[in-house]
Parts: sequence; structure tokens; C-alpha cells
Amino acid sequence: MKLSQFWKNAILLLTVLTFTPIAFAASDDEESEKKCFKPKFRDFYPADKSEVAPKSAISFHINHLADPLHVKASAKKIPMKVEVVDKKTFFYVKATLPDELTEGYARIHVEAKASEGECIGEDGWLLKINSGAPEKTAIASPEKITP
Repeated sequence: MKLSQFWKNAILLLTVLTFTPIAFAASDDEESEKKCFKPKFRDFYPADKSEVAPKSAISFHINHLADPLHVKASAKKIPMKVEVVDKKTFFYVKATLPDELTEGYARIHVEAKASEGECIGEDGWLLKINSGAPEKTAIASPEKITP
């Protein structure tokens, strides 16, 4: 018994339609994966390799991909208390250098957790701490910065 071309095409189409959803089905692991975008840092103040007085203020901006509750800053691995202000298009973060740092170089290390996903953005810059240098203050109060 010979099948006509119509029936051959119908059987082929039915086979394809039956097995296609199985081939493209996502597993539970694939569905739970989320794309994670790391927060980006910018506008570090004082600038990289600047000379500052002990206990100077530092500041930087983070884009809105960061979770403001999980922003950290440290100098020579000494944690600093940060203040995060939401400026609608970015976060303005400021802190003060730790009391323990009086002379020498210190790397300011900043990190922030992404608001979605589990990734962490990191950055930093280097400052020279000198007791004879003029004290640096933050760029401006957060209320005066416009997005």
C-alpha cells in the first residue's frame, strides 16, 4: 500500500508538532537563571592618586543597577560607614576615611551588590594620605547635585 504525498506530509507535520515542545522545553535550572548586570561606579572624589589629609571625605556615584542597602567601602581593608542618597538616576555615596589612616597610601575599595541577581560590582582608587595636605570635603552636598 502506497501512501499519497498528502498523507506523508501530514504524518511528518504531526510528528514535528508533537516533539518540538519537548525539544525546546526549559528545565527548572534554566528558568531560575537570571541575567545579572553588575553595578558601575564613577565620579570618584578625590580623584585617583590625589593627596588628602587624614579623615577626608570621599564620594562616588553608582548606577541604579545597585542595591543601595548593599554598598560597601573600605580603605586598607578597614570598613567605612557609607551614606547612600538616591538621586533618581544614580546613587550618590559618601564616607570619611578611617581614623587609623594618618600617613601613606590607601586603596579605597568599593563594592555593591546588584539589585537583581547575585553578582557584585567592584572598583576602587588610590589615595595618598598626608597630614600636611589640605583636608578634602565632598564634592557638594547631595541635595545640590542634579542628575
